[in-house]
Amino acid sequence: MAAFAPETARALVRVVAGLGIAADAMLFVLKAPGPFTLSTHLFALWLVLPWLLALALTLRGYVRGSLAAALLMAAFELVAFYVTFVAPRGSTSALIYAVKPVWQIGLMGVTLVVAAMLDRARRGPP
Repeated sequence: MAAFAPETARALVRVVAGLGIAADAMLFVLKAPGPFTLSTHLFALWLVLPWLLALALTLRGYVRGSLAAALLMAAFELVAFYVTFVAPRGSTSALIYAVKPVWQIGLMGVTLVVAAMLDRARRGPP
């Protein structure tokens, strides 16, 4: 399996996170529930929180598994968008998008833990 160099993976995480922030911001502006108030701004911040965390991971340097985490978060973003806006299946479909950041942060956490465990197993016992 081909792997990216750490700096390339770090740049790709930034690109994916930037696209995620842009997509959430565009969606929020186009589908705003009403006039912009403090609560709507806080909700917009809530929606982009996982992407801001992904960007924060890249500030310190490369974190193993961060590219996989960002790609999984992007995939979940697409699924949540589809289920909420393209093919809603009930009155509670919008809740999926409201709790999307929790799932994305969970996906990021699990991916980073699995990547750390695989890295530790690859290095062998101390």
